[in-house]
Amino acid sequence: MPPSNLDTPASGAGDGASPRDTKERLLDAAERLFAERGFEGTSMRAITQGAGTSVSAANYHFGSKEKLLQEAIRRATEPVNARRIELLDIAIAASEGAPLALETILDAYLRPVIEFRRANRPDEGRSIAARLFSDPPELIQPIKIEIFGPMTRRFSQALAETMPERGSLDIELGHQFLIGIMVYVISGQLESSSLAATHPEGVDEGLLLQRMIEFVAAGLRALPPA
Repeated sequence: MPPSNLDTPASGAGDGASPRDTKERLLDAAERLFAERGFEGTSMRAITQGAGTSVSAANYHFGSKEKLLQEAIRRATEPVNARRIELLDIAIAASEGAPLALETILDAYLRPVIEFRRANRPDEGRSIAARLFSDPPELIQPIKIEIFGPMTRRFSQALAETMPERGSLDIELGHQFLIGIMVYVISGQLESSSLAATHPEGVDEGLLLQRMIEFVAAGLRALPPA
């Protein structure tokens, strides 16, 4: 009997696992190692050893280390981005054509991040945040544009419609400041700050979300009219 395709290196599953299982193990190992060592410090061989498979399997599924990083980021962030768009669409439908409240837009943007923190491994969001903002910009920027571009445009448009008296530059700057605050929180900086000493019990996630929304909304409203 000829060997099964699942047992050949070309299938990407030389360890006897299904191609899907092999791909998921590669993504798990890549996410962990990229977070620990960075893109430049992580080899394909280290990733495949961590996944318990072969370099040929990694090449079959992804083709390159850059593509593996891109897919690891996509896997972790697409559910968050989809949830953001879902919440924004619900709010737009409920508004019946009226501009959204600023806090409603910010809630749709930030709430999925808090939901993600609650539903996944504590270090999962941190690893993605670290890769998006610490690896070389020439590597990361095209990935961010492809994965986050459509969602970012939707929220920038919603902000512009809600704050028509602000110029496009200030809207985009405000959006970037929002991202900076969000990344600080999801990358684990809050837990390692002086807040951990003064409040060792941590911060309630509902309160954290509320304070983030209030802080960012106040900053956006403080921008001068164009």
